Amino acid sequence: MSAKRKYELTRLQGAMAIASFSAGTVICMVCLFFVKPYGEISSTAMMAVSEFLVLCGGLLGAKASFDMRMQRFEAKVLNEIHNQPPHEEQ
Repeated sequence: MSAKRKYELTRLQGAMAIASFSAGTVICMVCLFFVKPYGEISSTAMMAVSEFLVLCGGLLGAKASFDMRMQRFEAKVLNEIHNQPPHEEQ
């Protein structure tokens, strides 16, 4: 997988993490404070969905953060290798 593709995938994961976390938070706030459930869906079911969305956002965010740090570390190591003076044998 190319470096550009890895970077795009990491950015997509970060965006999905933000969207999932935001959706979970909004659903949680709406269910708790603003709207009483109508019909068969109980508030605990909606709370469970919002908690899973927040968990998903947290996990994806942690993975995206780790991937970005690993890419920076890899780039730094490759830069050090390419800028190292040639080793002379005696």
